[in-house]
Amino acid sequence: MRQHLLNGWLVAALVATTCLLGVTAYAEVKEDISRSACTHGEQAPGEQGARCDSCGAARCDVRASGA
Repeated sequence: MRQHLLNGWLVAALVATTCLLGVTAYAEVKEDISRSACTHGEQAPGEQGARCDSCGAARCDVRASGA
């Protein structure tokens, strides 16, 4: 009986760890997509480096405020 209970807790811990890993990976990919979309905006290729530095702080709202 005790072994069955411990196996259940082990499976629950494994499922929780997998879920946390999935959520973390999703958040990182989502952040990376928004960062790459921001650096590949409607600017000349030479200006990408300058925009990349300020993109994290502005969160790509430059286009909305400039319109």
